[in-house]
Amino acid sequence: MIRANKRASTVAGMALLACCALLLLFGSRARGRTPARAVPAGVQFEDVTTTAGIHFRHHSGAYGAKLMPETVGSGVAFLDYDQDGWMDLLYVDSAEWPERHSAANTTHPVLYRNLGNGTFADVTRQAHLNFEQYGMGIATGDFDNDGDTDLFLTAIGPNHLMRNRGDGTFEECTHAAGVEGLKVEPGGTRWKWSSSAAWVDYDRDGHLDLVVLNYVKWTRENDVWCGAPHMKAYCGPTAYEGVPPTLYHNRGNGTFEDVTHAMGMDRKIGKGFGIATADYNGDGWPDLAIANDGEPNFLYLNRAGKRFEDAGGPAGIAVSDSGKVKAGMGIDCADWRNEGRFGLLIGNFARECLSLYRNEGSTRFTDEAYPAGLGDASQLFLTFGAFFFDFDNDGWQDAFAGNGHIDDFVNHNDSAISYQQRPLIFHNERAGHFREVGTSLGPAPQEKLVIRGTTYGDFDNDGDLDVALVWNNEKGLLWRNDGGNRKHWAGFLLEGRKSNRDGIGAVIRLTAGGITQSQVRKSGGSFLSEAHPRVLFGMDAAQTAEVEILWPSGTRTQLHNLPADHYYRVVEGADRAEPVSPHPPSSQPSQP
Repeated sequence: MIRANKRASTVAGMALLACCALLLLFGSRARGRTPARAVPAGVQFEDVTTTAGIHFRHHSGAYGAKLMPETVGSGVAFLDYDQDGWMDLLYVDSAEWPERHSAANTTHPVLYRNLGNGTFADVTRQAHLNFEQYGMGIATGDFDNDGDTDLFLTAIGPNHLMRNRGDGTFEECTHAAGVEGLKVEPGGTRWKWSSSAAWVDYDRDGHLDLVVLNYVKWTRENDVWCGAPHMKAYCGPTAYEGVPPTLYHNRGNGTFEDVTHAMGMDRKIGKGFGIATADYNGDGWPDLAIANDGEPNFLYLNRAGKRFEDAGGPAGIAVSDSGKVKAGMGIDCADWRNEGRFGLLIGNFARECLSLYRNEGSTRFTDEAYPAGLGDASQLFLTFGAFFFDFDNDGWQDAFAGNGHIDDFVNHNDSAISYQQRPLIFHNERAGHFREVGTSLGPAPQEKLVIRGTTYGDFDNDGDLDVALVWNNEKGLLWRNDGGNRKHWAGFLLEGRKSNRDGIGAVIRLTAGGITQSQVRKSGGSFLSEAHPRVLFGMDAAQTAEVEILWPSGTRTQLHNLPADHYYRVVEGADRAEPVSPHPPSSQPSQP
């Protein structure tokens, strides 16, 4: 992620970089691609931030001191905190530094309640979420199995576990639960810098456990001067020691136990930024794929809930094909080839390109970014948020890359790269090929931003996936998908009984139109963010589907001849699906 500035030493060096870029461009044309399939007419993303009543502003605290956390940004989540069937939004804010803090610029996460009519109301204070922190990421999940969505927010400083009381408010239970994020070391105790987090029932006991990624040992006191003697620059990750992730086991009584050492997850030092949870080797146990910044990526294979073993090296995701580590940020998983196995998408630094891993089975992955059409297209982009989603409902997972550099002077050193960058949206052309189509999807995806947290969810309940993102030190954005629902779809909200209440870890397989798609009900993914809790499948022209759900407990649910164009609630143990109708639009006014 964060790299120290590198000044071009000679004119010849700059010319060489330019030549390389031209070779990449023309080389990709020479190799050719599968003939492009047209993006469905009318599919557009419209920026509805203002009309929806979203007024969130992100504060990085930047004022010229070039402090490392300022470049990282924060996350965003789609969630239904009040269980009314409409996806709400929560934006995580960072903070002003103490020397710049004042009563006029207090910061806190912002919760927007979806009123069901295309607008949102700021309910942060009513929900008791107006606490200050230098916030980073968010993970949503029902850790106490009471039917309400709880929140875990990461930070530089104490993390926050907020239990949903079911009455529109949250209560702090971080200290009582034991998940604050303290690190005991020789010489004292300090807070970890936590980044992304994910809920996962790693031992399949019906209670959601918690994985928290940690970045580096940075504090205001040990801040390193990087750059030229006369001009400070943002430091790279090599300037600081990394920190392994933390694994908390849910005891089922409202408390957690730190089992990081017992489960073998402190053997290697990472600099974790993104996490994607799925059963990658098909043995029925959820595994953890972790994107590290400037360190080898991890693939923690779950050994029957007894321990985790890192297989990132043998699996082929730890380093690039040339043996070099990349600056991994966001990560997501999907069955992007509709083969029944979950591959990976990882966002990396500029001139490293995206990583797109195909799961070959037998715990082996191959990076197909270049042959699939993502490599050349992403060379000049620095990607933080990255996720799979089927934006046109054709039954094939597309890809989104949220971009923006960390160095606001990068163009002075490398004329081909800009600080503000547009996102990349790749349409899945099938047969292992993608085409970048962002500039054809409306004005919003063409705007140059500095994107950090990104995620997706259907906020207007029309059956296609909208996008929310955070522009670092600027604002939160909401892009509505218009036209993606012209093809058929089906969505699923799971309710576990033997399994955890959210059904996190369940695998859903949907067969329609001659193809079988697989998706996992997951937590985590992208960068510092959380997607909506419903699993949405595009069905193209098919009007009915056959569905199989494999729950974490081992229970199987079979659904036959399921009509398209509905959201369904599926309860574990009941071989039926009930169509879900959201509550009527609310008239609740916005909070002043």
